[in-house]
Amino acid sequence: MMDTDLWGLNKTFLANKHRQLIKEAVRREFAFEAIFGNAETDMAEFLSVFNIQLLPTVAIVIQADNAGTACFDHTIIQRQQKDIYSRVLAMLQQDVEGIVTVVGQDNIFAITVGERDIALLLPVDIKRSQAEAGIAAKRYGRHIKAHLSKKMNYSISLGIGQGYEFKNIRQSYFEACAALKYKFYQGDGTVIHYSEVSWGDRASQQIFIDYETKLLSIVRKGEWQHAAVVVAHMLDTIGNTMRVHPDVLKVRVLELLTVISRGIMDLGGDPDTLLDIKIRSGDEIGRVTTLNEMKAWLPALIIEMCALFKEKQQAAIVRAVTNAKQFIAENYQRDISLEDLAKREYLSLSYFSRAFSEVVGTSFTDYLKAVRVTHAQTLLLTTDKGVAEIAARVGYQDPNYFSRVFKKATGKSPQRYRLGE
Repeated sequence: MMDTDLWGLNKTFLANKHRQLIKEAVRREFAFEAIFGNAETDMAEFLSVFNIQLLPTVAIVIQADNAGTACFDHTIIQRQQKDIYSRVLAMLQQDVEGIVTVVGQDNIFAITVGERDIALLLPVDIKRSQAEAGIAAKRYGRHIKAHLSKKMNYSISLGIGQGYEFKNIRQSYFEACAALKYKFYQGDGTVIHYSEVSWGDRASQQIFIDYETKLLSIVRKGEWQHAAVVVAHMLDTIGNTMRVHPDVLKVRVLELLTVISRGIMDLGGDPDTLLDIKIRSGDEIGRVTTLNEMKAWLPALIIEMCALFKEKQQAAIVRAVTNAKQFIAENYQRDISLEDLAKREYLSLSYFSRAFSEVVGTSFTDYLKAVRVTHAQTLLLTTDKGVAEIAARVGYQDPNYFSRVFKKATGKSPQRYRLGE
């Protein structure tokens, strides 16, 4: 007679099902502790209960490529994660060629991590070299991807960490997460091992520094469109040759935006508006997931900054030049330099020099000479002071030099000008 309860259910079936659920829950807890806690505490008891022969040495992180990026609906993201996780469990219950056959079903652990990722812990022989272990782990990764992708209507990517003793398996997990981000360059549907990741070297750091210097010079000249072109070229260089880790690249990009902000400040940009843009850019760059997205986003942001500050920039230029002209009118007899005027307006020397010439129509030097000559003409016609004294009064300590400047401007020497000849 079949063993049933009051509701007619098979007690043996329920008991087996209950044991299976408990087993899966304990395995998930063990995997979680291995990554985020201390699995060594209960390792011996766990190994004996579940008859584990091989301990995991490598972590693989699996992620749906559009989870959390193209899609911001958390319900859909969780559904994708649940779908992947159920398929991972199904994979462990089947004989997947090259994985379960080799390492054994009970030696692989799967766990959901956060809102987007599935972590898979499996044993790989780490007695060999890291290179050989990496080749084996990546081969497993390709098998896993092929199996999971068969019936899915979205692509997945896998990041694979290096092999470690079980007590350090969390290091492999963090490396797998870092490797997964490298699809920034390689695109969706990729299997990436941590050995392929570059965090940059001195040469790459110098390239960023060179671009920072170049951009600062360009922005201070107000050549906004050129700045966007330079940034696009920088991203091409990084994508084609350097390929530093995306997290490093994003930090460097934010540093570049800070450089550009400093340039805008030199042009009289509003600090509060700049701060708003920097805060927004920090949020937006976190959602940039590929190099192509970065190439579209960053130059567009720079052009937006150009459009935002163009009108204010022009008003600031006119105001700065007007202030300079007023200062010259009141202090022409003193030793005045363009550098002093630029500092008074908190502008770079080269930028202020060009701005002054564009607004006034002549260089600072020629404008100052014209103002001094005009005042000298008045003194020559309305007073009987000597040329040397007049020269000193309009800012020239050398009477001979004053005479040359005066004659070049009027076509006459100071003496002949006074006589009306």
